[in-house]
Amino acid sequence: MQIVSFSSSYLEKGVLILRLPKILNISAIVFIICFGTSAVLADDKNSLSKSEVLRLIKNIQVAGSSKTFTGTALFETSGAARRMSNISQGKIGGKTKRKVVSMSKRHVVEIYSNNTLEQYFPAKKVVMISKVSRAGFPNIFSGAPSHITNYYDFFRKTELDSIIVKKQTQAYEIVPKDKLRWKLRLWIDVDSALPISVEYIDGDGSIIKRESFTSLNIGTSDIDGDSTIASGKTWRKFFVSRYKNEKESVFYEEPVEGFKLVNCFDSKFHRSGKMSSDPDYNQNHCLFSDGVAHVSLVAFYERESNVYFKVGNWTKGCSSFKSGIVSNRSVISFGCVPKETVQVFFNNSVAR
Repeated sequence: MQIVSFSSSYLEKGVLILRLPKILNISAIVFIICFGTSAVLADDKNSLSKSEVLRLIKNIQVAGSSKTFTGTALFETSGAARRMSNISQGKIGGKTKRKVVSMSKRHVVEIYSNNTLEQYFPAKKVVMISKVSRAGFPNIFSGAPSHITNYYDFFRKTELDSIIVKKQTQAYEIVPKDKLRWKLRLWIDVDSALPISVEYIDGDGSIIKRESFTSLNIGTSDIDGDSTIASGKTWRKFFVSRYKNEKESVFYEEPVEGFKLVNCFDSKFHRSGKMSSDPDYNQNHCLFSDGVAHVSLVAFYERESNVYFKVGNWTKGCSSFKSGIVSNRSVISFGCVPKETVQVFFNNSVAR
């Protein structure tokens, strides 16, 4: 589209007068004024009010944490292999549980319930138990909806509404108010408000990560009462993390504006992929969130050697990593955020 520039302008009696090129006629002026006004009105029309955003987030949070469903999800990240998993969610004994079964060669069954993740490795007869604060897709939002509105604007995208896995969806764009977070494009089921597909978009407009159902049945679940797969005595249990008992943390509670501390864990670092039954935990892992994006900070209790610790700052797909030495501690910051964000986290990480 050709952009028409004005030659000069000046103020006369408090009114802005534009000195236009002679070739620009009145109809063209009217077109430009109307076109510009229409664009502004269109943006205003697509923008959701704060009350609409709060209601939308709440509905999505409820759907992601309580709806019963069974489906297959595809996870795609630029620069990484695609993977698929069967995901089911349902109630057992009054508690909501989620089961995720990988469809890769490395067969893993995950059971998530009450902020505890149990990962079963049938080939090795091993179960790894961790305390966590996230259930993953299709959960998109966490924390207080009012906090999210401080850092993101929401837009309704009716032109992107579509039928996905036989579900009529509504489309939204979630646009960050700064450059510390990625933009998201989200499709939710009209009837249940359950997220069906989400895309993460970088500053250039490229899709760097996509999570989406390829099949979905809402209202049914294949989770049975015997969720303890490791019922036999031959299974070995390894406790990977626990909630940190001490109140103080090695990290600030809000190293980067908007990213508030969610939880801290004492965790184990398994060298060279080997699992150890050693009861000692050797790292402090804290999760921070603005309600949409999440960033982890990890500080080792003792400085790790370069054999196990890679120093640098790099990005792969939507995920960025920064690692190095702070106050003689080996520290890592990582998350699905821009490279500059984990750098800021790293710089503002250690409190003591």
